[in-house]
Amino acid sequence: MKFYDEYQKKVRYKFGFYSLLLMTVLLLVYISRPDDTLGGISYKNAIMVIIMISALFFLVNVVYRHAFFDQYTRRPFLSNAFFLVMAGLQVQRAYQLYHFGMDLPDPINTVEFLLLHGLQIAIHLSIPLTYGVRTLVDWLSVKKQNAEETRQSS
Repeated sequence: MKFYDEYQKKVRYKFGFYSLLLMTVLLLVYISRPDDTLGGISYKNAIMVIIMISALFFLVNVVYRHAFFDQYTRRPFLSNAFFLVMAGLQVQRAYQLYHFGMDLPDPINTVEFLLLHGLQIAIHLSIPLTYGVRTLVDWLSVKKQNAEETRQSS
């Protein structure tokens, strides 16, 4: 954390706390539900889904508020490209595992499989997509501000 400025640290701590609260609420809801209402998802995988939802919440908020990349990563193109490649590999792996699992004598639980692998793909895609959206919002904001300044100076 030594390469993050004070604003970035504050945002990361704030949304880390919110993620912990979200995870706690989801765990309490999960514990209070009867076992048969979750579509046959196993206990371990349900906990994994809850953790991945909390991580996704944290990542999207931290990336959108410019607190994910440190101050020395001015152009995080390589990081975003890495996460896009990882998402592509995850999609390929999920596709292969799904077809392998459906050929087994006891087929896999489709809901559980889609939740787990879909969230893994979403986590990998969340960083470059959120960064792209934030870059677009900043670009549109600067463009609008420049148009207003030009209009006022005329």
